[in-house]
Amino acid sequence: MAQEVASNPVEQTGIPVPQEGTAEFEKLNRMAKRAIPLVLIIFIFGILEQQAFGMIFVNIGQQLGAPQYASLITSLPGIILGIVCVVYGSLGDFLSLKKMTFIGIAIFLLGSIIGFAGSSNIWAVIIARMLQSAGGQVPGSVFLVLVSKYITAKNRVIYYGIFSAIFRLSAAVGVLAAGFIMKLDWRWLFLLPLLSVFFLPALAKNLPDEQAKGAKIDGWGFLITGAFAGSVTMFFTNMTLYWFVAIIATLAAFIVYITKAQNPYIRPEFFTNPAFAITMIIIFVGYFFSYTLNAGVNAIGLNVFGIDSAEVSMLLIWSILLACVLGFSCGTIIKRIGRTAAIIGALGFMGLGLILIAWAIPHGKIAALALAPCVYYFGTSFFYSPIVDTAAKTVPAEEAGRVMGFNDLVQAITGSVGVAVFGNLMANGAMASGSPVPVEAGEASTYANVFLIGGIVVLSAMVLFIIFRKMIYRREY
Repeated sequence: MAQEVASNPVEQTGIPVPQEGTAEFEKLNRMAKRAIPLVLIIFIFGILEQQAFGMIFVNIGQQLGAPQYASLITSLPGIILGIVCVVYGSLGDFLSLKKMTFIGIAIFLLGSIIGFAGSSNIWAVIIARMLQSAGGQVPGSVFLVLVSKYITAKNRVIYYGIFSAIFRLSAAVGVLAAGFIMKLDWRWLFLLPLLSVFFLPALAKNLPDEQAKGAKIDGWGFLITGAFAGSVTMFFTNMTLYWFVAIIATLAAFIVYITKAQNPYIRPEFFTNPAFAITMIIIFVGYFFSYTLNAGVNAIGLNVFGIDSAEVSMLLIWSILLACVLGFSCGTIIKRIGRTAAIIGALGFMGLGLILIAWAIPHGKIAALALAPCVYYFGTSFFYSPIVDTAAKTVPAEEAGRVMGFNDLVQAITGSVGVAVFGNLMANGAMASGSPVPVEAGEASTYANVFLIGGIVVLSAMVLFIIFRKMIYRREY
């Protein structure tokens, strides 16, 4: 029997993760705790750059005499970001996290240097932002892999909550930084990531350097995955038949590839795992309105209450700050009430928040744009941590990086789909003839109905989770 087992070794699915409680795990746990704050700081720089340039790209295009290309400063890096999220998370299962991080930081800093040196040329700025997006995402992906593999199971939700809070805080600071830096010179934004070099010595000591034995980068698999992610992003950026055909073609190529390839980076069984599949569906439905809320609130402010975007931002920012503050404390609360209660409660508040925004429209701008969104953002604070932790545990620890990557991809895709669906409804004035909400026919009716539908969609994710929760946790690793 021993000879038979030896002649049929188990397929290597990723870097082996020591069992919790062993001396080897404790060593990696200590290293991870020292490395996590450092990679998180560098990730903050990436988010700051993304949000800051996303706010002032029009100004940059005008200053450089190329306003027709200004949108590429955000759209092309956004496409790159959608592609690399799934790739980096998957690579974290096979490759050295130390090497990944240092390569990512090098690309991040290269983009920063090119951007500052070539800031008089629109194409240099665009290329620089693409490099920054490609490199700046690595620390974020490494953070999630470190937590999912080397932090004790009971404490992971705390780290996921901090990650979500830091993301929101960085986005807010990025917007404020952009407004301030425009009074000086936006070119200095490119130099901010250079502060990352001060963290390199400590990262070199504390990032795990293991690599899966005999692991090879599945170039074709990642290329096809990236092509699919890019096609989806482009389709919902510019809806044309060409990109729809590209989605179908790349999806078919992906299915054929992982079925026929000898050693693909992800096996077909990954997607036939019912716990993983239903969790991804819940994430897709739950975050479907995530990219639409701010745009919808802004539209209500502009077209219903007659205020400008600056005033809308000042009303909405309090709900975002609430989510940020709760993100730092939600992990402890989730540990106490459990993931099941947290996910059900989070989706309930998210769906209710969207419905309340609709019903608050007749009661004025403060109720609709400042108070009601707090309910939605309160829910989001308690959704990310437990659902990501749940998703990571639907597979063995050696495969958790791929789950993190696909989670990021699903969130990016569902936000884009939601914006396309609900954005078109709002732009076309759909459902303007009347609403269950006591508002006048016209734009107010359209927005009220869109938010009502959005709330129902999110609540359906809660229903799905309640129905399938036992199956999801029964298969937990």
